[in-house]
Amino acid sequence: MADYHTFTVVRTTEPDRASLLSQLRSLDATAGVQHDTGSSLFTVKKATAWTAQQIAAAQSLLETAPAASSQLTAQAVIDAWPIEVKALVLTLIDQINVLRAGLPSPLPAITPSQALQAIRNKAATL
Repeated sequence: MADYHTFTVVRTTEPDRASLLSQLRSLDATAGVQHDTGSSLFTVKKATAWTAQQIAAAQSLLETAPAASSQLTAQAVIDAWPIEVKALVLTLIDQINVLRAGLPSPLPAITPSQALQAIRNKAATL
């Protein structure tokens, strides 16, 4: 049975939802969060009973999670790309790697994780 705890925060910015959920799930893999934009109340649920340490840690995460931004939203979308989009991007990287290997002074291949991280990094600069 899920256990719920309501937190009141003093932060003045909306947290990035994907970052916040990821951080809460590092505290407890079953965590989920409910929050209405503009409200100072957050309800966090998890599968087991809350301990005092978990409540304190969750409160800290709620207060310090990165503020919502279009860049973080874009990164969350990139992370959730469907398999066919990832396949397209990584196929293009494979082709670029063929060209890199064929240069007079060959360059090392770009790995899939490097390619996806570069896309996330670019989204952070826009």
